[in-house]
Amino acid sequence: MFPGIAFACGLVVATPAAAAAAPAATAPADEVIVVDRIVAVVDRAVVLQSEVDAVVEQIEGAMPIPAGVDKDAVRRERRAQIIDTLVAEKLLEAEVRKLRIDVTDAEVDRALASLMRENNLTDDSLAMALGRQGMTLIEFKEQKKKELTKMKIVQLKVRSRVSVTDEDVLTAKKQQDRSTSLAGFSKVRARHILWLVPQGQDGEVQKKKALGARVRLEQGADFAELAAEESEDPGSKARGGDLGVFGRGEMVPEFERAAFESPVGKVVGPIRTAFGWHVIRVDEQVKAPAADGDKALDDLRNRLFSKELEAQFEQYLDELRRDAFIEKRL
Repeated sequence: MFPGIAFACGLVVATPAAAAAAPAATAPADEVIVVDRIVAVVDRAVVLQSEVDAVVEQIEGAMPIPAGVDKDAVRRERRAQIIDTLVAEKLLEAEVRKLRIDVTDAEVDRALASLMRENNLTDDSLAMALGRQGMTLIEFKEQKKKELTKMKIVQLKVRSRVSVTDEDVLTAKKQQDRSTSLAGFSKVRARHILWLVPQGQDGEVQKKKALGARVRLEQGADFAELAAEESEDPGSKARGGDLGVFGRGEMVPEFERAAFESPVGKVVGPIRTAFGWHVIRVDEQVKAPAADGDKALDDLRNRLFSKELEAQFEQYLDELRRDAFIEKRL
């Protein structure tokens, strides 16, 4: 125990009046102020309500809950997902200490500088981009530090579990070539409008919105303007729903199937995925130029390796959860 602070369902701190009272005295209820709450215990670590609230505020700044949706239900679902994420972070922090992993400020600064070069960002444009997502530069650097820490854990504990054989690559290449041959193109440029469906909801409200949007599009509404108005995908909303050019294996299966089967210029959907309901329009079908054989195989091997690496990392997290004491206090 810390002097003046008691841990129970919440963190409480005695007021000066209570601190001055005799040790055996009980402070009146109106002299106890709840300053924080423990929402989860992870071995010797805790997840605080203030940590959850901070992430909720950040998400709502970037992805406001649209009108007509049960906002309380959306917030409950978001909080549950955030708590799961923070529990995983506490487990990884314990692993970092055990493995004596260190990510320095210099490493974070180098990663940030590289990111800015790759995206042609200035200090001002980075600040504006972060502001649209409800983040400060300090918060973004902390996020980058977590990403770099994850990369080091992956190198030490996960990478050795991943194996992509020549047979795996050749099998994937045959499937890719077959799909390209049948379609006559290998990539598409598409736009979408997304209505998110929180886990546990049936999505009927969002589906009705998607159907209404499709009617408006068929009546001549501008797709980009409607996406900017209604889409709940923060990554493409500001670009009028533009997802750029993507190939097979880069989107979830339901979305990929709809995009690659759709004629150019036709509005399709609503399409349901794990994220929610989508309305999609393909703007271009792209026939990729003949690629160098070895390079194409190397690229495919890298994609397969990255996909398997992420799957093995999730399995590693599941093992940490299984071996830890975790108690959620919702």
